Amino acid sequence: MSMDSKDDARTTAPGLDTPQAGARVESSKKKDTESPSIEIPAPSPPAPRAGEEDEDEEDDDTDGASRSSESSADKRARLDTAVSTVRVRRTFPDGKVLRVDTMHATNPETPGIRLGGVLGPRDELAFAILSTFIVNAEWIHSFFDPETPVVLVTDPAMSGGDPEAWRPALKDVFPNWVRVCPPLTGGGGRGCMHMKYMLLFAKSGALRLVIGSANLIPQEWRHIENYVFIQDFPRATPGVETVKLRAGEKPTEAFPAVLVAALRATGVEEALASMIRQGVRSFPFFPLLLSFLLTGFSLPQHTALPLPTLVPSADTAKAGTALERGWDWSRVRVALVSSVPGKWEGWAGPRGVLRTGQTRLLRAVQALGCSVDDWGSESKGKDPWKAGEWDNLKSKGKGKENVEEYELELDYLTSSIGTYSVPWITVFRLCAGGRAQALRAYLDRGRGRIPAQGPTRVIYPTRETVRGTVLGEAGASSMSCRRAQWAKIAVLIADPTTGLQMRDAQSRSGGVGMHTKESEGESAVKIADAAGKPLRTPHAWFYVGSHNFSVSAWGALTGSGFNPVLNVVNYELGIVLRLERPEDVDAAVAWERPTRKYIEGDVPWLLPFDSAFALVLRMFKPNADALSQILQDSEFFK
Repeated sequence: MSMDSKDDARTTAPGLDTPQAGARVESSKKKDTESPSIEIPAPSPPAPRAGEEDEDEEDDDTDGASRSSESSADKRARLDTAVSTVRVRRTFPDGKVLRVDTMHATNPETPGIRLGGVLGPRDELAFAILSTFIVNAEWIHSFFDPETPVVLVTDPAMSGGDPEAWRPALKDVFPNWVRVCPPLTGGGGRGCMHMKYMLLFAKSGALRLVIGSANLIPQEWRHIENYVFIQDFPRATPGVETVKLRAGEKPTEAFPAVLVAALRATGVEEALASMIRQGVRSFPFFPLLLSFLLTGFSLPQHTALPLPTLVPSADTAKAGTALERGWDWSRVRVALVSSVPGKWEGWAGPRGVLRTGQTRLLRAVQALGCSVDDWGSESKGKDPWKAGEWDNLKSKGKGKENVEEYELELDYLTSSIGTYSVPWITVFRLCAGGRAQALRAYLDRGRGRIPAQGPTRVIYPTRETVRGTVLGEAGASSMSCRRAQWAKIAVLIADPTTGLQMRDAQSRSGGVGMHTKESEGESAVKIADAAGKPLRTPHAWFYVGSHNFSVSAWGALTGSGFNPVLNVVNYELGIVLRLERPEDVDAAVAWERPTRKYIEGDVPWLLPFDSAFALVLRMFKPNADALSQILQDSEFFK
C-alpha cells in the first residue's frame, strides 16, 4: 500500500500555457508567454556566470520534441547535478503551475521545473520552511547550505514521532534544522500530515511560496510526475496595504490568513520559537561534528529569522501576523484551501466548517466567482451563512430544485482512491459548485431524497496503463486502490443516478507515472437571466495540491443546516484558480483529454503487496529502471 494512501488505510496553472490538439505544435517558449490566467512574463534573467550552467535553461525555452530525444542516462545526469549548478533564479510574480520535470517525460507539453529551480541558488536562501508527508532527510539536506536554518514539517508516523501525541513534537535533526510533527487530532491517531509546501525566504527579502503534491524524496522529483504552484512575493512597502480582499471575502479568508492558519496548525510556530529560544542547542554527536568541520566550530544561533513568529501582533496598529504584514500579497489571484484535522462545528467562528476541508473549497469557489449558483441582485449585502437570510435569497433559474439548471462537470485526478458513498459525493459536488443554499437545504431536509447527480469523473490509471509506463509497477508505488474500495465503486458506477465514473489516467508528458492531485469543476451549461443574458463569465475552476479524492482529505460533513459538523483527519493544502475559457482547461490539466472511460475488463491499479513492501519500493533509489524490470519479469505480477 502506498504511503499516500495511508490516510485511507488508517480511516477509511496558473501559467496555463499549453493549448490542445493542433495547437500543441507551438514551441515551449511560446507556451510560457501565453498564460491566459495568471502569469505576467518576468524580465529575462541575467546570463549565468562564466563556467556555470543555468539549471533551468531548458525548462521553458526548449521544444518538447528535442527533450524527448534525450537519453535516459543523459537526463539522469542532468537531473542529479542540478543541485550544484543552479545559479539563476527564475521568478513568478503572478504565480504559476508547473510540472515537476522528470527523467521519463518523453513528450512534455506543459512548462516544467526541477527541484533546483524551485529552491533557487542555495547561497541566496536565508531561511526555509518545508512540509512533506515522507522525507529523505539526508537527500533534501544536501540542497541547502549547512548554515541555512530550516524548519521541516513531517508526518509523525513516517518520522518516528507519536501519531497519538496531542501537541507538536520537536526534534533537531541536523545543525540548524528543526523537525516538527504536528498531532493527528482526527481521533485515534488516524489520518496523516499530508501537506506539501515550502516557504523560501531569500536574503534579498523576497518570499517564495510553493504548494504541490511532491514529497521530499528523490523518486517524486526524478521519476514520478507531480505538479507545483509557485509564486514570489516581494517585501511589503510601508504604508501600503498588503492584502486585497475579494468581494464577499472576510479577512480570515484572505490568502495569507489561510496560510498562517495552516502553518500554525502544522506546528511551525512551536518550531520557530524553539529555533530562536535555543541559541545553543544540543545535537547528535556526528551531525554536530560535521557542523563544526563545515562552519569553523561555531554553534548556530537564530535570533533574527525573516519570520520570527506567527502570533498576531498585540499592537492594534499592526493588525495581523508578521507574515501577513511583511510581504505584499496583493498580486495573489488564487484561493488557498486547507484541511486541518479535528471536529469543526457551525458555519462561522474560528472552528466553523468554512475554515477547512470541502466547505473551505466551497468558499474558495465562491470567492473566485465560480459558483454555479446565480445569486442575483437580491443577495447583495447579505451574508449567506447567517441564519434567517437563506429563505430570502432567490435563484433566477427555473427553480431551486432543478439540478440541471446548475450542472457541474467534475474531474478529479487522484493517486489514492477513497471509500465513497452517494451522500458524500452529493455534498462534495455541492461544495465544488459553490452552492451554499443548496448545501444547507440538503443538510436540513435533502438527505432522504438525493436527486440524480451530474458527472463526477475519478481519473485513476488502469492496471494496463500502469504496466505500460516506463517504470511499470515500480512507478506505481505512490498510487493506491484497495480491492474493497474498487468493489464499492463498481456498485456506485452501476447506478447511473450517482453520476460516478472511472476514467483512465494517462500523463500528457508520455509514459510517466503520476502522483499529481488535480481537479477541475466545469460548468456544463451557461446560466442566463430572464432576458437570456448569460450571467457566468468563468468557465471553470482548477485545483492543484495535496488533496486526494477521499473522505480523509476533504472531511465528512454532517449535522443540520443550522449547525453543520465537519470531521477531518488529514492535513492537506492546495490552491484553486479560475479558468475563463474551455481552452484554458485543456492547457491546465496534467492528464490527456478527453479521458478514456473504463470499459468491461478494465480494473484500476491495485496494490498487490503489503504496505511495508510498498514503502521499500517507494524509497528504492539506486536503480529504479532495474527494479522495474525485475518487477515486470516477476511471476508475482502475472
